[in-house]
Amino acid sequence: MTHTDLLDSHVLDAAPAPTGRPVVVALKPFDGGDGTIDLAHWLAARRGAPLHVVSVLETANLGTDVGGIPVPEQYYVREEEEAIADARARLLRTGDDTSTSVEVLHGAPGSSICEAASERQAGLIVTGTGRHGMLGRFLYGERALEIVRHATSPVLVVPPDVEPPIRRAMVAVDFSLASLSAAVGTLELLGPGGHLSLVHVERGNQRLDGRSMAMIEEQERRTRGLLTRFLEALPLSVTRPVRLDTAILRGDPAGALLQYAESHEIQLIACGRNRHAWLQRLFVGSVSAALVRGATCAVLVAPEPSAEDGFVDADARHESMSTSDPAQWRALLQRVTERNAGRAARLSLAAASPGGVESVENGYVLLSIDYDRRGARADITLGDPHVMGSHLTHCITGLRRVETERQRDGGDTRIRFDAGSGECTIDFGATESKGQ
Repeated sequence: MTHTDLLDSHVLDAAPAPTGRPVVVALKPFDGGDGTIDLAHWLAARRGAPLHVVSVLETANLGTDVGGIPVPEQYYVREEEEAIADARARLLRTGDDTSTSVEVLHGAPGSSICEAASERQAGLIVTGTGRHGMLGRFLYGERALEIVRHATSPVLVVPPDVEPPIRRAMVAVDFSLASLSAAVGTLELLGPGGHLSLVHVERGNQRLDGRSMAMIEEQERRTRGLLTRFLEALPLSVTRPVRLDTAILRGDPAGALLQYAESHEIQLIACGRNRHAWLQRLFVGSVSAALVRGATCAVLVAPEPSAEDGFVDADARHESMSTSDPAQWRALLQRVTERNAGRAARLSLAAASPGGVESVENGYVLLSIDYDRRGARADITLGDPHVMGSHLTHCITGLRRVETERQRDGGDTRIRFDAGSGECTIDFGATESKGQ
């Protein structure tokens, strides 16, 4: 089941800022398709960046014999010359002059292309998906995935029939820095008057009753709030209007995204690739791989930005936080809820007195954490992911201090409550079954 809930539309003023970082386009030698290079040439011009062409000759057996006769060295020199001439001819068909650099490498395509892009500090890698039916698309898709896995810069995978400009795009949003980076990269790729959809997928439920519907509505309310914050985090400059809307889908993540892209005539799907994929994150490697393999449009995969990129969400600059001020607890716990609602949670209670009672609750997901000023207590609500509507609530009184530990992707690893009667700890990402 796939449920779609379109939220409010907006018109934003957004434009790409010239990065100066090269666009590297990976061409398969003698392939003959010009769609990849057409789009790469257009993108480089839009970004005010140089274009660099890389072709890789898969000659892993250099120096070996063919039928007992050594392959002459000039054979490989001639092959390189022909590959360069082929790339130059394809560049000329796009109207490019001879200023674009062309490089021919020997070795494994994926690693060779990534190394060349890294050496040039590329801002984007563009690669194609082939022209030879389902089998060719699968083989090219696997090569593209090899580039995606190793690249330190965003990778744009394009089908052979792609044509600039890109006017209709969508971003798979999981609220991580990687998906925020994907959204920023997509804004840079959109043509004048472009339309961008921010899409979040929540896994569907087969059995729905009154309690489960109420739980779904509460989850979607939180998701709407997170989408609003995600939108506010986008860095925008005022030169070109971009229409933007948000949507919440329900179902299998990859399937829901591909179906949405097809029904809305999407030209580009963008997603993030996190360095640390949590169990409960939706858009991990398997989903990005399914998009690259299954999409008939272009796919942009953006890695999680590093500290050197200077692209860090304001809330993610702090790895940890500790406060004993009750006036700060409610706002802090609301932010923790927004970042972690729906994630697996392991709750541990330890009494302060020697020999006191200890207990552990496993196999639940976080629903909410709140601080009740009147009751002077923290309320923790966990949900059973296997029984919709079933939940567990803990109340912590005598609270003295709240501490959080976070990862750079914005998700928390742990929150600890120090109370007079003992300590309560919630670890996120736990996978044990209840009662173990």
